[in-house]
Amino acid sequence: MFRRGAVLAVVAALGLSATGCGVDEAALRGSTDTINMSLNTDPATFDPALAAGGDDYTVARLLYDTLVRKDSGNRLVGGIAATWKAADAAHYTFTIRKGLTCSDGSPITPSAVARSLTRFASPETGSPGRTLALGSATATFTADDGAGTVKARLSAPWSDFLTGLSLPSAGIVCPAGLDHAKQLATGKVKGAFSGPYTLTSARPAVSYGLTLRRGYRAWPRFAKPLRGVPAKHLDLTPITDYSTIATKLVSYGLDVGVVADENVNRFDGDSRFATSSASNTTTYLLFNERPGTVFANRPDLRTAVARAIDAETFSDIVSGKRGSVIRSVASAKVPCVNTDRSSLVAADRAAAAKKLKGVRFRIVGTTLLRGGNDYIAEALRKAGATVKVDSLDNANWSTVTSAGGKDWDINVQGDNNMMGTLTSSLLRVMGPPTEKGGRNKTGLVNDEGYAAVDRAMSKLDRTARCAALHSAQKSFLKRVDAIPLSTLPSTTVVAEGYSIRTFDDYLDPATLRIDK
Repeated sequence: MFRRGAVLAVVAALGLSATGCGVDEAALRGSTDTINMSLNTDPATFDPALAAGGDDYTVARLLYDTLVRKDSGNRLVGGIAATWKAADAAHYTFTIRKGLTCSDGSPITPSAVARSLTRFASPETGSPGRTLALGSATATFTADDGAGTVKARLSAPWSDFLTGLSLPSAGIVCPAGLDHAKQLATGKVKGAFSGPYTLTSARPAVSYGLTLRRGYRAWPRFAKPLRGVPAKHLDLTPITDYSTIATKLVSYGLDVGVVADENVNRFDGDSRFATSSASNTTTYLLFNERPGTVFANRPDLRTAVARAIDAETFSDIVSGKRGSVIRSVASAKVPCVNTDRSSLVAADRAAAAKKLKGVRFRIVGTTLLRGGNDYIAEALRKAGATVKVDSLDNANWSTVTSAGGKDWDINVQGDNNMMGTLTSSLLRVMGPPTEKGGRNKTGLVNDEGYAAVDRAMSKLDRTARCAALHSAQKSFLKRVDAIPLSTLPSTTVVAEGYSIRTFDDYLDPATLRIDK
């Protein structure tokens, strides 16, 4: 197996440049059966149902298959399911593909699928993806191994159900994993995996090795077929700094990396790399409104925070002036999203200072938004508040802001909307809280807004659905449960000879291919 890192080590030892002194750059690329890709941080779990951050989703997609998969144009294609039918928004039938196996060789039967989905949908499991797929409904999954089908019955309609089942968190865990569910988070239950890869090594803060399953044949049939061949090995390296990712790409230390700041300019005009951009990640401030917190029952204080900050300044800092301000919690590309500026709190620093002087609170955010976190803190200090700001790695940030409790007051939320639906982001600010298995980080349900979301999900007509979703957005904006900031465009950089597919704004890591 050829490893470019080994060649570079020899080059460095000889005191040579990778692009000079007679070294053949094409030879450095060579042929390989491995793809090296960056992660933002260590995965917090290898249990797909408990995936809560972008790196959790990446490994879950590679290790576990889902019933359906996203394709371009917001279409779905079969994954473990060959076909499916929806009688209405509450009743679905899936026909399971024949001949699929788990990583221990056992068959993926309708009974195995139903058992895994039952765990995913159970409130006791506490999956953050549950409310995306089901809303407040409960679900019953009934298998018929003879007919090869699984039937799903929801207690209430939820028109995002099929899209929700395409999420990595709805990945099918094989019986061996379900029999040892408490060990799933470690990734050490070898027979648990239904997807193309198995986890073969894990060195936190260093790398994670995945190996292609021999004989795996469950690849989806996308409308536009993938080119190339899947790598026999994936080497995933946690790197928190975009500059480091860019440097490793240009020096052949990585084949694929995602950059979300001005470092993307380093690849302009460089024919050795292909780039594709997506803006499915948005940023907004979330308030902790649980009882006993400083912002609980204080819309006036939340309004003061909104008056003290400038979304465009924040956007310029975190994206290198590549992002755009938003008027809701999702980007302008998402259907039914609010684009009305008048719905937002206008800046008024003098008014903000009257409310915020002497107030103490803690800001938390991911290190990927460190500059933005610091800007928010400084803007509030200028308004008289006493602020502590903590920029945490992605896994710790996700854990802290999803745990409930009073360990933070303002969260600088980076929201990766993989579903491409407005409900995916709205459920961050309303509905069941994270500590009860939902996605809502504020800790407060917002009955009015969530009822509007439920109305929307019972509608098949787009006009009626959008009307209800506009009501939901007006509710959280009026209450100032969140403050919209900006999009965070991300650019996937892929070295020559490799490829990965982006479906609309969703980057699918299971489409990684060697294309030489």
